[in-house]
Amino acid sequence: MKNQSPTKHAPKALMLLSSSCSFCPSVLDSLSKMIKSGELSSLQILNLEQSPDAMQKYNVRSVPWVRIGTHELTGSQTLETFQQRAQWAMNEEEQGDNNSNKNNPVANFDFLLSEGQVNKVIDSIKKDEKAIQAVMTLLGDSGTVLSTRIGIGVVFEEFSGSMLLKSLTPELGKLSQHEDNRIRADAFHYLGMTADKSAIAFLETGLEKSKNNTDEEIKEIITDSLEALTNA
Repeated sequence: MKNQSPTKHAPKALMLLSSSCSFCPSVLDSLSKMIKSGELSSLQILNLEQSPDAMQKYNVRSVPWVRIGTHELTGSQTLETFQQRAQWAMNEEEQGDNNSNKNNPVANFDFLLSEGQVNKVIDSIKKDEKAIQAVMTLLGDSGTVLSTRIGIGVVFEEFSGSMLLKSLTPELGKLSQHEDNRIRADAFHYLGMTADKSAIAFLETGLEKSKNNTDEEIKEIITDSLEALTNA
């Protein structure tokens, strides 16, 4: 995700850490970079050895723990993930709604998927199929965390072979050319679930390009998806 330009609406961040935490230094480094670039307006850091009550106050079970606006993250995360949350927090502030994700379906789905509440996301999509676009946004964002990506996989499994998934073939085809290996791999995998013969062209193109690198995992994913579509 590209750095946003400095803005007076940049959100505040809070970080809880401990002296024995192995992931805390890298997380702190990422947040410090965002302070320097203006993506965060302030950063409050609490060391649990000095502030033991903080865990109970913020209902935190492990560190590193970070809150950006209303968005909370635990454990090792990438700079892109923190930048994503900062952008969402800024958007919510501009919308005048800092206490809820209801006006931001992408942030709402991200929270639900990362917390294992995938059924709520599926129900929302069944009620309004356009809601699948929020899932596609998360799929194509390098800052999306692993737990959310796992939830996205469950969503695609639920709609495997449906007309809804078939309608996403062009978007998945575009994501199959993404510079991020994880996003490409996921797109190739989900193309195999579309039951759409037109997806074969994207997969064959990906297989041809994969011959020039050593990413055996992506080659295997493409091959499996091609087999699934050929037998569909």
